[in-house]
Amino acid sequence: MVRHERDEAYYSGRSETDAWLAELADRLSGGDTEAVEEGLAFLERDPYFFRSGYYRERVARRLAKVELTPAQRSRARAVVLGTVDGDRHCPHPGVGRLARAVADNPMRRQLRSRLRHPDGAVARRALRMVVNVRHPGLTADEVETARALVLADAALGQWLSPSVARLARFLWSSKWEAELRALLPHHGPDRAAAKRLVENADRRRRRPGP
Repeated sequence: MVRHERDEAYYSGRSETDAWLAELADRLSGGDTEAVEEGLAFLERDPYFFRSGYYRERVARRLAKVELTPAQRSRARAVVLGTVDGDRHCPHPGVGRLARAVADNPMRRQLRSRLRHPDGAVARRALRMVVNVRHPGLTADEVETARALVLADAALGQWLSPSVARLARFLWSSKWEAELRALLPHHGPDRAAAKRLVENADRRRRRPGP
């Protein structure tokens, strides 16, 4: 039996899985320690079935809100890093919430090291995870690497995506803004991306305050 057929058999139907998720959420909210183990095992198993991404995202969100033991936090960090590496498939923002809840300094270092990963997809997932953790500790060189990733992504598609705009806000500084504006008068490979980022910053400034 191939992987997705095995997982479909394990999670036998949508109604049953919906009921399982609702029950698990209630048990986690009630402090059920067995529910924590069940939720972590679900993310570690990384099952594939209809709407499985939705279920993984919801379970990760719930686990981010409960108290975990040191061993469970270690397992949760492995889920986060496995997702960054592409070995697991827990969607944002659930895995980002989990990363924020369980991050420690070794995990922060591992995320930062992946910003220079030769696989651009891994580097981008690492950046999206870095912005979720408290005090990521980016060095000046790592900030420059992250900005290069954002600039490259800003050139994709017909408009600036919300996720790229969020990353740009995280990395924004007056120095970077000046560098981007310096690209605008000249035709070059980064001009369009720089224009999108600068225009987005200008729109934010024009918005009325609360």
